[in-house]
Amino acid sequence: MGNTRFVPDLIVALLLLNLVVSFCTKTTTNISTDQSALLALKAHVINDPQNFLTTNWSTAFSVCKWIGVTCGSRHQRVIALDLSNMNLSGTVSPHIGNLSFLTWLNMKKNNFHGPLPAQLANLHRVKYIQLSFNGFYGEIPSWFGSFPKLQYLSLRHNNFTGEIPADMFEGLPRLQVLYLAKDGLSGKIPMSLFKCKELQDISLANNKLEGILPKEIKNLTMLRTLQLHNNLIEGIIPRQIGDLLNLEILNLSTNLFRGHLPPTIGNLTHLRTIRLSNNSLAGHLPVTLGNLRDLQVLDLAYNDFSGTLSSSDINFLSSLANCNDLRFLGFGGNPLVTGYLPASIGNLSVSLQYFYVSGCNIGGSIPGEIGNLTNLVILDLSRNNLVGSIPTTFTRLKHIQRLHMSSNFLRGPLQIDIGNWNVAEHLDFSRNQLSGPIPHGKQFGTFENDSYIGNLGLCGFPLSKECNNDERPEAVQDEEGNGNGIAFIWKVAVMGYGCGMILGISMAYIVFTTRKARWLVRMIERITK
Repeated sequence: MGNTRFVPDLIVALLLLNLVVSFCTKTTTNISTDQSALLALKAHVINDPQNFLTTNWSTAFSVCKWIGVTCGSRHQRVIALDLSNMNLSGTVSPHIGNLSFLTWLNMKKNNFHGPLPAQLANLHRVKYIQLSFNGFYGEIPSWFGSFPKLQYLSLRHNNFTGEIPADMFEGLPRLQVLYLAKDGLSGKIPMSLFKCKELQDISLANNKLEGILPKEIKNLTMLRTLQLHNNLIEGIIPRQIGDLLNLEILNLSTNLFRGHLPPTIGNLTHLRTIRLSNNSLAGHLPVTLGNLRDLQVLDLAYNDFSGTLSSSDINFLSSLANCNDLRFLGFGGNPLVTGYLPASIGNLSVSLQYFYVSGCNIGGSIPGEIGNLTNLVILDLSRNNLVGSIPTTFTRLKHIQRLHMSSNFLRGPLQIDIGNWNVAEHLDFSRNQLSGPIPHGKQFGTFENDSYIGNLGLCGFPLSKECNNDERPEAVQDEEGNGNGIAFIWKVAVMGYGCGMILGISMAYIVFTTRKARWLVRMIERITK
């Protein structure tokens, strides 16, 4: 009876022992497979300048403790490989495809080269592939569509050529981030891309892509970033782009887009950056952009936009007063833009740092309200038809680094005090009708001839034309038009009163011979007679 019960217990024990031995053997075999795959990868590395792999990837240590290697806690299999920023050189071993539990692959910023091995397609669990900033070449393989769990793919800044495979995105339903920028790619954007409805960030910039941006772009409703700049994409910008309500960055600059900017772009209230420069877009500068209160960058330069800037009604510049975070505004290089800069320019965001309006047909005088933009770093009003004098309110622009006023019809003397512009790197007043002496000061005197040439009436350093006695530099005017030196003249006169009024007057003549000072000295003479 006892022996009968003993037999089943023995069988169960033997089965459990067999299961444990089998599991341990399988685990050992699997981790050995991972170790062999990584050692093969190491063997393909021909230069390891910081000895990351040379000293650490050794059979003397557990593979799970190797630098850049992460193992899963359950199966003790390699699940992540991060070799980024190690400056490694070599090719990628095909044995990397044996890392069957791998979910994360990062080889960014190395010097790997050659075509990608087809065995990478075996990594069916992979969710993240980052191979950017290397020297991989050849065509992008179609087997990139074999990763059903892939969420992130970056191949940018390599030497890939040819077209993006038409069906590449058919098998990537979970893709969220796609970076294929600066790879020398050509052809059209595959229509299969617009089936990846979870996409949030797309960058295909700096390639040679052509064709159109199709209306199917509306399918990507989760999109936050769309960067297609520096390509050969043509046609109109589809109105369906207004359906991308989560879009924050839109960069379509330096392409062949034409037609009007769709008014639906005003629906994209989360937009922070719009770059559409260097296309052939036409029509009026859109006032609907004023709806985009989060806008920080707006670049519409070098297109065929038209319209008249004025203060008579709601216009493009006035509408942008709602954009409280606007830091960059450029619509220069649109020769059909006419009118004048309205006083409402002073209502633009005080955050504005870069303002480019060169190469339009804007006339009239420069409004003094531009001095309200006290955080400007670069101001470019060159190559327009501006007239009148340069406002003294420019004195407030203490953060200016580059000021471009060339090729206009500005007149009168340089009356702005830039003594407090400690960071100014470049001033250009050339090819205007300015006259009188170039003011003295630590800023005006630091710029070369090129900053002032083409103004026949200007004189003084650094120009070779010397000023006459009656053209000596005047004290720079303050914003109310009062000479800054008047208070000092009174001090001189009062100081001299103790030694005799006549001596004080003489000192005033000697120290201040500017025209602004003479009327005060004459008045003192009449009083003392």
